[in-house]
Amino acid sequence: MFKKAVLSIIILFSIATYSQGWGSYTEVGFMGGPVFFKSDYGERGSFENFEKNNGFSIGASYYLSSINNFRGLEDNFKLRLEILYTQSSFKHYGKYVDPSSTSVFTNQLRGMYGSNSFTSIGFQIEYYPFKTDDYDRGSLFSPYIGFGPHMNYVSVSSKSTLGEMGTTITTPQKYNGGFMNGSLTVASLTGALGTRIKLSYYHSLSAELRAQYFFSDWVDGLNPNKAIYTENKSNDWCVGLNLGYIYYFN
Repeated sequence: MFKKAVLSIIILFSIATYSQGWGSYTEVGFMGGPVFFKSDYGERGSFENFEKNNGFSIGASYYLSSINNFRGLEDNFKLRLEILYTQSSFKHYGKYVDPSSTSVFTNQLRGMYGSNSFTSIGFQIEYYPFKTDDYDRGSLFSPYIGFGPHMNYVSVSSKSTLGEMGTTITTPQKYNGGFMNGSLTVASLTGALGTRIKLSYYHSLSAELRAQYFFSDWVDGLNPNKAIYTENKSNDWCVGLNLGYIYYFN
């Protein structure tokens, strides 16, 4: 279903382009940068946990753009198909693992750690409010906003330095039955704010701030029972800062 949706959008974009007598051009891009997770590790709302539960992301993109001799609204959009690989690691930070505490609960939290890795495949529609960064025209800076759906193939790991997770020795009661080791497939939505920086006709740099919301609370490997632990209110999400390079095909 997801592949059919992507293919349909590409076909519709191409039909709209050529049926009106417009041309098109394509681009390829490569991006990478740090990723910061809002997960079930650590205190809810803690910036320290958001900052330190991080990883990296790398990816490749393929762009479809329309172009014509008389600029219209269609010139302000690009369709971006992409594949991304992301890897992150997690621990509990903050007051609940304060070194001054020696309780069993605190020691269990200190011992917990986890990781995930996932491959995202999807597309993003980008809108350039001023001009598109066409290979033969456009300004030095071309800011844009974008959004789109992705499918994510996720592997998660939940462990403890105290031993195997799932026992009363290693695992806080909150996370008994609320941790996972394995893999899953999850849909997500992305939203992005970025800009291109033109180097020459065929070369640009890019900088992008992107948020990704997952339709699951298992992406970090933890998901305490929401009916009991009401602070576990939202699904997992992350924010990434990507820098990249884009090449234009004439």
